[in-house]
Amino acid sequence: MTATTLHTRAQAFENGALIAADPGIAAEAEFPAPVAMTDAVYRDCIALHPEAYAYGIRLDESEREWNVLSAAALAIKGAAGSGRPPRLAFALYRVPGDGDTRDPQRVTLVAEVSPGDNGERVITIMRPSEHLPQ
Repeated sequence: MTATTLHTRAQAFENGALIAADPGIAAEAEFPAPVAMTDAVYRDCIALHPEAYAYGIRLDESEREWNVLSAAALAIKGAAGSGRPPRLAFALYRVPGDGDTRDPQRVTLVAEVSPGDNGERVITIMRPSEHLPQ
């Protein structure tokens, strides 16, 4: 099987490589531009296995998304005045949503500011090893 090359942000949304953040949560976190996250970030930090609640996870997926977006927004605001690098690392603790793990684990993510398909400013949250579609 060969990997599909994505050329636009719209294609990344269509095939599920990118997931749009909830606009209400992004607005509440005061994001300065539309925000999305990679599928890997969504699966690791937001999505919950059905067994997760039985293992003591008390936050639902919306609350977990709030945690990720608010941590990213705080990092972006904290970088104000430093020229805001286009790729900014931030960390948070989350309980993996796998249904097996109960203890919070630290995860490092990056928020990357880039032009969208039409040149508009957009933000993508991803793992440090991931890169935007070219």
